Amino acid sequence: MRFEPTRPHSRALEMKRMVCSCLVVCLVALQGCSKPAGPQTMRVWGDVTYDGQPVEEGSIDFVSPEGATPAQAPIKAGRYDLPALAGPVAEKNYKVQINALKKSGKTIPNMMGDGEPTMELLVNTIPEKYNVKSDLTANISSDASKNQFDFKLEKPGRSK
Repeated sequence: MRFEPTRPHSRALEMKRMVCSCLVVCLVALQGCSKPAGPQTMRVWGDVTYDGQPVEEGSIDFVSPEGATPAQAPIKAGRYDLPALAGPVAEKNYKVQINALKKSGKTIPNMMGDGEPTMELLVNTIPEKYNVKSDLTANISSDASKNQFDFKLEKPGRSK
């Protein structure tokens, strides 16, 4: 005579396995709901004018003297908006550099090696004091509502 387990006992074992499997799946799924590891990056936005006029096209860079990852956004029609995913780190102070390049009408020898003999020379319409020699700063807050930074850049020699 062969011994066969009773059906209720095997069903109870199956139920325990299924409940344990569901618990493991739930625990793994809940871990995905936690805050991401690493520094919190924030959205920053604002207006940029030069000599009272919106900067039509350019870029704004947030450079950390503390070694945090830099962040950059395009400026279009005097506005920039850097999403949190690519934004600067919260609770850090950043040096801000603003650039706006335009064609100069002059050409220089092509250094790119793409077959063209010359390339158009671009010039920065924003003075060095707002980019390579910038003293503009932004302290990034962990409160997203406090991360609007407007920059009203003046031509050299004009009073603020």
